Amino acid sequence: MKKLIKNINRDSSFKGLFLISLSLLLAIGTISCDSIVDVTDPDIVTPESLNSEAGIQTLKAGSLGDFAIAMSGAAAGHGATTGLITMSGLMADEYDYSGTFPTRREGDTRILQNTNSDMDNIFSNMHRARAGAEATIDLAQGFGGVPDVESEMQSIVGFSYVMFAETFCGGVPFSKVPSDGGAIIYGEPLTQTEMFNAAVTWFDQALSSSSGNSDLANLARVGKARALLGLGQISDAATEVSTVPTDFVYNIEHSVNSPRQENGIYVMSTLRRQFSIADGKGGNGLMYRSANDPRTPWDGGTAFGQDDITLYYNQLKFPSSNASVALASGIEARLIEAEAEADMGNASGVQAIHNTLRATISLPALDFSGLTGDALMLAHMSERAFWLYSTGHRHGDLRRLVDVYGMQASDVFPWGAYFKGGEYSTNLKFPVPQSEANNPNYAGCLD
Repeated sequence: MKKLIKNINRDSSFKGLFLISLSLLLAIGTISCDSIVDVTDPDIVTPESLNSEAGIQTLKAGSLGDFAIAMSGAAAGHGATTGLITMSGLMADEYDYSGTFPTRREGDTRILQNTNSDMDNIFSNMHRARAGAEATIDLAQGFGGVPDVESEMQSIVGFSYVMFAETFCGGVPFSKVPSDGGAIIYGEPLTQTEMFNAAVTWFDQALSSSSGNSDLANLARVGKARALLGLGQISDAATEVSTVPTDFVYNIEHSVNSPRQENGIYVMSTLRRQFSIADGKGGNGLMYRSANDPRTPWDGGTAFGQDDITLYYNQLKFPSSNASVALASGIEARLIEAEAEADMGNASGVQAIHNTLRATISLPALDFSGLTGDALMLAHMSERAFWLYSTGHRHGDLRRLVDVYGMQASDVFPWGAYFKGGEYSTNLKFPVPQSEANNPNYAGCLD
């Protein structure tokens, strides 16, 4: 059964939160002059109207809209808005940068400055989504409880922590603005482990609040298992998703109703030709094009990208501005179970899970017999990468190969000579933006 994130126009949904506390912006970073979240009419949602289930639903929709922009990006903004999915895909092996923006090229080379405006926007949008979700939870509980809203928002907060933990360095603070308009509670910088542990706590709350709603319970289970993978608790992660049906999916939903609601992955790749589907990136990258795999469809190779020097290959997984993006799914649940089998060295178990999934789209069976250790885990991760291509998983997966499984970064990340000159950086993480320095607890990257 499908559950959708409704990416409605923030101008009619999130302004109530600004009325509760405009100082939220100070807690989560500065806004550039071409920001897509400027407030122009603060009277659409009044503070009084928030004390109702309809008002709470409106705030929920605003948080989900912010989360969609943080993840997928949007057509709005100068040069469109980059989301975490494409930027982390550049940091990993999913995309080559075929545009001219220096901030995005930094993502491609991993030579990232803490003043990078694209990263600053992603950081701020994710925190807006998280803060909006937390405010919605507080209001729902104060109203007397709206379990479905609380569960969904608790999962969105959990996923925010997961995305920060998987892609950013340790040192991300999580500030809070009370829903009653009180003073900002500045967050302390958290390590990666602390972020994953906080995510587990939020997903546990989401499970408790789901009240028999199987879609929301499954969303929380997949999210919790993803956090457990990051903590190296691989067997526990597999147990967590054992009851999630393979046909479950929870989508980030996009729309052509406004530039803000459009799928930024499609806009950045197909319309603006800035993100080109990679093939063997940096020597270690997977062959997303050459495999001719239906999970990574593409066309192109006959024209240059926006920079007029890089041969451009267009992803076709997201073929329109309103294409949805899976945040969590039953397929991911099976992949988590396969990872647990690989961690135990059970090649036949890994093979059985992958071949069952491959049969659903008529792909030939794989033979993992004889694979052990790192080779078995890498074979699993390759399959996982094709299933989850461009959904915000690959960067975290590569970091897990290094942090949890002890592989060398030079063996799994794009490495060596960069195709436009210079070399890929040894850095594997997004920095905490300098704009967060307004937080007196700001410490930059802890690691």
